[in-house]
Amino acid sequence: MRCFSAALSLNVRPKSLWGPRLRVPELSSRLHFRARLINPVIYSNSRRNMSQPSDRGNNHHTNAEKLTQNVVKNTEKFRKLTSEKSQELRKTTLEIRDSISKIIPPEIHENIYTIPNFLTLTRLLAAPAIGYLIVKNEVLYALGLFVYSCVTDFLDGFIARKYNLRSIVGTIIDPMADKVLMVVCTVCMAQAHQMPLYLASLILGRDILLALSAVYYRFISLPPPKTILRYFDFSIPSAEVRPTMISKVNTALQMVYIGCCVVKPVLLPYFAADNSELFLSGLQVFEYVVAFTTISSGLSYVFSKNAVKILTKKF
Repeated sequence: MRCFSAALSLNVRPKSLWGPRLRVPELSSRLHFRARLINPVIYSNSRRNMSQPSDRGNNHHTNAEKLTQNVVKNTEKFRKLTSEKSQELRKTTLEIRDSISKIIPPEIHENIYTIPNFLTLTRLLAAPAIGYLIVKNEVLYALGLFVYSCVTDFLDGFIARKYNLRSIVGTIIDPMADKVLMVVCTVCMAQAHQMPLYLASLILGRDILLALSAVYYRFISLPPPKTILRYFDFSIPSAEVRPTMISKVNTALQMVYIGCCVVKPVLLPYFAADNSELFLSGLQVFEYVVAFTTISSGLSYVFSKNAVKILTKKF
């Protein structure tokens, strides 16, 4: 049917409508001959175009190459842009860090791992053991550890002064160790009825007030940022505690009084009746002296301007 319609359009009629079919080569030759007669120019151009190969595949190839080149160029531009922006960001961060370092001074860390601080730490650890031995009425062992604490209290200060091993941490934990030993022994001896209750209340009340004031001064003197980890990082000094003279005397008298209370159950069986009464009366007078120095030392921290020195600026 297609060949028949094409033949009709070109005015090519077959010999008979219902006769034998025209062969395909014969029909195509007649069609080509008819097209050549109608317009030879168009016919020759169409034949030439049909004879030449198609450039569609080459065009696709060149377009793909151009696309890849554009992608490569864009990626290089993006990489350059990101590198420039990262350098600018690094410069700005360095500038901000420099400006912050100018505003906030750098932190000062000191060496806290020294022999005096180690001796003070052992004195801190010995305090609960002494209290436990006092409660259990193991007087000899308690007396031995108490003597060790007194000796180390003298040695750590002597070594720190002689070999220049002083530290801000030492000025804090040394009186802290004395106070912990004092508090533990006071509570345990008051529980064992070896110390009057009023004197134990004075000693504990003074030490509690001093501990609360130390927490307050540590908080206000700590440079920002104020975090829990930095608060308990004792290698960052922020405030220095300077005990007053009356406080030093009171600490010494308290240590002697507590030592006498610890020794009393050991020595009284070896004393005669007169000597034991003399010892107890002298201990009672000494008790009043310790009470007076305890009150005076507590007031000295309140009214003294040089007791606490803040090492950092307030922000």
